[in-house]
Amino acid sequence: MKSLQEKSIMWDRIRWPLLAAGVALIVIVAGIVFPACLRVFGVHAMVPTFIDLIAILAAGEANQLGWDVYVGNSLDPLNRPHVYGPWWLLLGQLGFVRADSWWMGSLLIVAFLGVGAAVLAPRNCRTVVWALLLLASPPALLAMERGNNDLVIFLLLATAVWLVTRTAKVGILGGGILMVIAAALKLYPLVALTALAARKVSRRCAWWVVGGTAAVCAWVLLDSLDIYHRVAEIAPKPLTIFAYGFSLSVFMLSEFSSQGLYLLIGGGPLIALSVWICWRWRRDWWSLIPISGFTAGCYVAGGISWAFCYFGTINFAYRMILLLLPARLWLSKENSPEGGHVVCRFQLITALALCWTPLVKEHLLVVGPDDRFYGGSYMLWISLGLEYALALVISGTLVFAILGWAWRRFIGRGDAE
Repeated sequence: MKSLQEKSIMWDRIRWPLLAAGVALIVIVAGIVFPACLRVFGVHAMVPTFIDLIAILAAGEANQLGWDVYVGNSLDPLNRPHVYGPWWLLLGQLGFVRADSWWMGSLLIVAFLGVGAAVLAPRNCRTVVWALLLLASPPALLAMERGNNDLVIFLLLATAVWLVTRTAKVGILGGGILMVIAAALKLYPLVALTALAARKVSRRCAWWVVGGTAAVCAWVLLDSLDIYHRVAEIAPKPLTIFAYGFSLSVFMLSEFSSQGLYLLIGGGPLIALSVWICWRWRRDWWSLIPISGFTAGCYVAGGISWAFCYFGTINFAYRMILLLLPARLWLSKENSPEGGHVVCRFQLITALALCWTPLVKEHLLVVGPDDRFYGGSYMLWISLGLEYALALVISGTLVFAILGWAWRRFIGRGDAE
């Protein structure tokens, strides 16, 4: 039997995450029931709800009928082809159909908010506000409203890191299997395999864990290489206002040269400040991430996945949910009595600002028929420049910190026990 003191300590640990998850759940439920609520957050609700989940279930159904789902799918409300790997089609073989989208989407929302709150682990009033601003941000609401499959990837990455950083040796196997599944489902989690080295083992063992899992991944992906080639050909190329990526910023500066000055006015000061902060506290950036542990694994898995997608310009807004993983480290610093360090707080504020830019964009941006043409006042362009700068800064600083961790874990002096 647990003592009253132990129960009190446990309640103190779970009450703040429960509060953050509960409030975020109320927000998304209200948004689904009353779509106008989501519009306030800059989120365009689509009909039917969970439309991205429906697309996957529809592909599974069509595949069971013998259709080529990589060409098109009339069972999908938008007639979208299947743009993911073949493993998603197993849902159709298991008997799941579009009618299951409501309970599956609802379960996905609850699981995401529960795991997300546990990952963020707020411990006081201040950090529960930070956590809520992340869990109920426009990208998170967008992902939940659409039942987007990046929610599944988030759950797989978080669970994989949790398993691999447990003491039991079976955690290595379980974490590795989940990482392989994540990579087979969406490909970009391949880069997150490095996070398996967050287990507290020797450097040589860490190399074996990452290398062995990568070999299994390669074998799995090569088995369906022709399908992944087809997916690469039909996957969306997000040079639109709904995307975030380095190439998009370059596209904007070159394609809209007359507004380039406003873009630079919006983003230039932040980039300059970021360069100064990275140089001023370069040693802190380099040693920011712990060598091992769940917090380290979350930071590496989420940070490297987001950064990879950003520099590959394959990020839509909902993929910002990956930033909840490195946010565990930022909030853990804020939970401490002395408060967060300047580099953690800088990343936290930058990530939060980026997550809430869709709200600003909704009220300032005039979208043309093909979602690429822009209009509006100079304030629109300044805000757009700031948004692109925020995405660049958070991506660049994540890479900087992860490079420091990788050097210390795999190459630098000393072993990581």
